[in-house]
Amino acid sequence: MSEVLHDLSDYSLLEQCRLNNVKAFEVLFDRYSRRLYNYALNYLQDKGVAEETMMDLMLWVWEKRQQLDPDVQLAPYLFRAMKNAVIKAMTKKSLAILPIEQAYDDETLVSPAADNQMDCHELTQVYLDKLDELSPQRQRVFRMSRHEHRSHAEIAKELNLSLFTVKNHIKASLTHFRHHLKDYTDVTMAVLIYWWTR
Repeated sequence: MSEVLHDLSDYSLLEQCRLNNVKAFEVLFDRYSRRLYNYALNYLQDKGVAEETMMDLMLWVWEKRQQLDPDVQLAPYLFRAMKNAVIKAMTKKSLAILPIEQAYDDETLVSPAADNQMDCHELTQVYLDKLDELSPQRQRVFRMSRHEHRSHAEIAKELNLSLFTVKNHIKASLTHFRHHLKDYTDVTMAVLIYWWTR
């Protein structure tokens, strides 16, 4: 079946994607991800940011598959979208970032403000409790990404998953945390969210 899919045109693969055929999307991903990554890397000069930018774009295409124009010329569309994503990423990179000491190291959070309303260790425990609520595979992917600072490609290779699946796991995990930790709006929570999504 996968060999047949590889022979299909972009138009036909998009039709299959609209029918929720993940395998068809993975063929499109394989067809364009490397070229889009290289395009982003050429401007961003940062492998991690280039990979994130490409993954975000491809995941967006999957999520918006039902809304895409049926007659869209996919290649020009993707590269125009990547150009815009690169500009956005370059703008984001130029913004001032938080000092490294405000990030969490292993299981410890450093409070960025003396009047922080919530004890850092308590917040860390809340986070770890919510982390345990994820499925075993999703939890493993998230830990490898955010705790071990592994790239999506490294995670995919080690766990024998597609890059698309890895990105989906991470996005779903972040959605889980934002939903369950939305009541913790103190400064420490803001810093934690910043480092999860960077």
